[in-house]
Amino acid sequence: MPKQRMSVKKLTLLAVLLAVALILGLVERAIPMPVPGMRLGLPNVVVLAALYLFEWPSVLLLVIVKCVTISMLAGGGVSLLYSLSGSLLSFAAMTVLIKAAGDKVSPAGVSVVGAVLHNTGQLLAAALVMNTPAVFSYLPVLLFSGLAAGVLVGLTVRMLLRPLRKLVSLEQT
Repeated sequence: MPKQRMSVKKLTLLAVLLAVALILGLVERAIPMPVPGMRLGLPNVVVLAALYLFEWPSVLLLVIVKCVTISMLAGGGVSLLYSLSGSLLSFAAMTVLIKAAGDKVSPAGVSVVGAVLHNTGQLLAAALVMNTPAVFSYLPVLLFSGLAAGVLVGLTVRMLLRPLRKLVSLEQT
């Protein structure tokens, strides 16, 4: 089976989405939060929207490049491990949920699942790095913040999907 090449338009749109996700990720890191490690999930608006707009391999590449680049610019090695652990688990769950449930689950529902699993993935990585399950005592705080952030991200994506679909010509105008 021959490999299909990515169109210039699609590549350009993914590059723009990546740039937006990177900017949102850096802005998010500058916002003081009451609990260490707590984030608003701003770059997840881009990731979740991309999951509705593009096939999963393209979005997976976007997720990996986003994690690596933000970690290089504002994090470090351990930051990359935590970011990738949470992001890949979240990505996998959201991809499966969107494929399996389709329109039966709203973007807010998909986002909440992604946020909860993102936090869980990060804690799993932390437990391995620190060699202690004690980090899971932090789970209730992260689950609560992930739930709130997930709802906000999902509602934002829901509002953006129609104009984004028109932009990428995936929906009739």
